[in-house]
Amino acid sequence: MIRPRFAILCLMLLSWSALAQTSREELLSHMELTAGNYGNYPLPTGHLTPAPEGYQPFYISHYGRHGARYMTSDRHYRNLREQLDSARTLGILTPYGKDVRRRLKLAAADAKDRAGELTTLGARQHRAIARRMFDNYPSLLKQPLQVKANSSDSRRVMLSMAYFCNELKSLNPSLQFSMDASLHDLYYIKSNKSIVVPPSATDDALYRKLKKFKQKMLSGEPQFRALFTDPERARTFIDPYTFADDLYNVAADMYCLPELGLSFADVFGEEGMIDGFRAYNASWCLWEGLMPGARKSYYRIYPLLQNFLDDADEMIASGGCGLRLRFGHDSVVLPFAFILGFQEAIGATDDMEDLHHHFSIFRLIPMAANIQLVFFRKEGSDDILVKFLMNENETSVPLATDCYPYYHWKDVRRYYRAMIEDAHLVYQTPAENED
Repeated sequence: MIRPRFAILCLMLLSWSALAQTSREELLSHMELTAGNYGNYPLPTGHLTPAPEGYQPFYISHYGRHGARYMTSDRHYRNLREQLDSARTLGILTPYGKDVRRRLKLAAADAKDRAGELTTLGARQHRAIARRMFDNYPSLLKQPLQVKANSSDSRRVMLSMAYFCNELKSLNPSLQFSMDASLHDLYYIKSNKSIVVPPSATDDALYRKLKKFKQKMLSGEPQFRALFTDPERARTFIDPYTFADDLYNVAADMYCLPELGLSFADVFGEEGMIDGFRAYNASWCLWEGLMPGARKSYYRIYPLLQNFLDDADEMIASGGCGLRLRFGHDSVVLPFAFILGFQEAIGATDDMEDLHHHFSIFRLIPMAANIQLVFFRKEGSDDILVKFLMNENETSVPLATDCYPYYHWKDVRRYYRAMIEDAHLVYQTPAENED
């Protein structure tokens, strides 16, 4: 006889790959998704399964990426402006090329001295997520809780934390916040570079493969034909791939600046934007070690998992109620979702041509991406339940349960603590940490 909890796990495993797939039709219907990790935060489905009878929320543990931002460097703007200015001087810009140059100057002027800064949209995103958290769990968040919040030392992340906390404070003035953005906490807020990542015999080959794939996806040839009257002459001082890569990053970042009213997606067209997404989708998958055969760089996120487990155990032991907030970066959210085993983060392949059918960064790390663990307890019972939210939507982890999307904390903590122990993490001394 098949046990009910095992049967539920089997059904979930069968459905995970289908849920994570991305179709060309989906991208064509929602072109903003092609911005990948620059993409706008999607509205959650709004469907939250009621807790089993008698269970009430008492603790939320959260990690969120900063909201929409400017590009972290003016490198892309600088490269493009210099190249288009040179082409204009040589008289080889098409009328369309002149229009793209005009738009680029406007975008670059707006971004001047704002590298990496939070945009107006980014602030709105975090206020909205905080408000939905409050609306979804009013019995918890209307209490006079002590809220601990930590962020990385990046301005955009600190501001995201401030907007999030201020929104909650406006909804419940009795909430008491402690906010910090200290180097002291970066060992779990960011990727911990002191952890030794075991080498992979196939990692170098994968990076060579990625380079070829990106150069194919962002060849620059369509852009050269559209922008230059003499593409061959332009090629003497402009590398087509680098040119297309710079343009794609600018086009993607415009989704973070809707009030600017500028777009560069037309420079690529629908297929070109999809190709750009595919290039960066594969890049992120490999960078974070989620691709089969890649170096397991996600080991450096285990301190965050440890922090989640320890803080939850401490809250449970106290018998109290609370909210724990952490704010950081996409380079943490993505591998964290992977080590948690979220359905959206697993199933990657080293077939980069086909990868986007199985793994899509827009489901995982849009601007303001977040992971929430919501804990529930029942009076008179020591059984703690937890559910996992990816960007505020219920998701699955590879554990059996008899009350999906809720899991028994005793099973969850045992599984993840064993995962950390089995990793046999090795730390470098500060003098050796040169990564």
